[in-house]
Amino acid sequence: MYQQREIYWIDLEPTQGAETRKKRPCVILQCDLVNKGSKTVLIAPILPDHKNWPFAVNIIPSKKNGLDKNRHINVKQLRAIDVSRIHNKQGMIEKQYLSGIKKAIKIVFGMT
Repeated sequence: MYQQREIYWIDLEPTQGAETRKKRPCVILQCDLVNKGSKTVLIAPILPDHKNWPFAVNIIPSKKNGLDKNRHINVKQLRAIDVSRIHNKQGMIEKQYLSGIKKAIKIVFGMT
């Protein structure tokens, strides 16, 4: 079972238009209760560099998250994927980032 906040390398191809491409680290945002037995999960890609976008959550690399450099979670690119796209586990996003993720989700969905 996959857990919320885990980071995996996920194959996002095929894509269309402006969707985030390639195999990338992504964070699982779907809650553990829904992940149980699910064949799909909600993820958001983790992209290079820090951004000052209202829908981005900047992440600093650590041993726990396994990231190699400053990156950001692009919540605007949130998507449901089949679990067959999930590959190697990278790490886990620290709890300190959850409030930023929740805020970005509210902004993306207009729930502020």
